[in-house]
Amino acid sequence: MLAKLPRTPRVEGVTAHSVLYAFYGGPDNLVGKLGSLDAEAIERLRPPPVPHRRGPVRLDDGDRKLLALLATDGRAGFEQLAAATGWSPTTVRRRMTELREHGLLYLDIDVDWRMFGVNARTLLWLSVAPAHLEEAGQALAGHPEVAFAAATTGPTNLYASVVCTNQQELYRYLTTRVAALPAITHVETAPVIRTVKQAGNQT
Repeated sequence: MLAKLPRTPRVEGVTAHSVLYAFYGGPDNLVGKLGSLDAEAIERLRPPPVPHRRGPVRLDDGDRKLLALLATDGRAGFEQLAAATGWSPTTVRRRMTELREHGLLYLDIDVDWRMFGVNARTLLWLSVAPAHLEEAGQALAGHPEVAFAAATTGPTNLYASVVCTNQQELYRYLTTRVAALPAITHVETAPVIRTVKQAGNQT
């Protein structure tokens, strides 16, 4: 990707940074913060906890076929996944469990936030004193406006994806919740004007 992007017409610059630690996002979806479901309904829908397995994971062609089909149809059944990978349904189930335990596979949903009155998505890059990075990241993760928050490499060390109903609510959020975060020395905001492609395949 980093080799192709600089050769793409009209691309004048590229920067890339690594996510060191995700405070919120991935399996923790923003829909859980919106208050559309009560606590009992959320608990009934919550999948069983998956134990965390450490260590590197080597992906083979079968894994890539499995992940590609799940990216296209996250509700594909074990028989369909078995046909795509050439594995048995039992092997598919076992391998999916292993990938989930390593954190390489998680279940998520795509949500049209306009259904909830959310129309403004903004990216935040924050600089935090290293001694307060964990505290600030955990506090940011608890904000109802935050869909994703992570510690990153690069010129800033804390990143967040924020959704608000409009620009006035974004201003309120920046001047209240963000302003109250500990040891914030710099904030850069970038509103998302148009989404060309999301992480999952769109149909």
